[in-house]
Amino acid sequence: MARTQGARGHDYDGKRASLIAAMHARLVARDLPPPSLRELAAAAGVTMPTLRHYFGKRDDVVIAVLEAIGEAGAVHLAEAAATELPFAESIAAALRHVLAGLRQGLDDVHMLGLREGMGQARLGPAYLDAILEPSLQAIEARLAAHQTRGEMRHGNPRHAALALLSPLVIAALHQTALGGDTERPLDLDALARELAAAFVRAHAPVTPATIS
Repeated sequence: MARTQGARGHDYDGKRASLIAAMHARLVARDLPPPSLRELAAAAGVTMPTLRHYFGKRDDVVIAVLEAIGEAGAVHLAEAAATELPFAESIAAALRHVLAGLRQGLDDVHMLGLREGMGQARLGPAYLDAILEPSLQAIEARLAAHQTRGEMRHGNPRHAALALLSPLVIAALHQTALGGDTERPLDLDALARELAAAFVRAHAPVTPATIS
């Protein structure tokens, strides 16, 4: 029996996932300008009508790629949200985890989200919802747990998460997407260690010994 026009085939989701993977690589390519919908279709090895059938407009493609990345990273963020480590060890481990993710391709994802999302009514929130906010919320949860255990002074964990994550993301983009590794190289591991130590000093509970 022929399929109704516009209906989904039996492997619709699998085909869509393979297209997303191919277009992901093209969207984050550093040596090429942002691709048009036609260039994305070519990168995926399909026609424009086929790409529109699976996604719609160009914005829909970018959103689908961001959402797929977010779904793939959810398990890692769940692990990052909880820890039994003491406060200082936990913060150092959290920043090592962030840095490892950036080195494994998250720097390109942040580059994509910022490039496509700045000032854009659909793409900006899509990047926040799929990538940036889940990362912040995982760190917030980790910090809130330390506050509950009395290992970290009380305050707004969202503010603290922003202060912890932002410098490392900016530094990674400086070194990779912006070419800072050739203009002014930076030791990201040393930066992560210094950030962790400074954060612990700033947020450790105040005790009489600390005051004196």
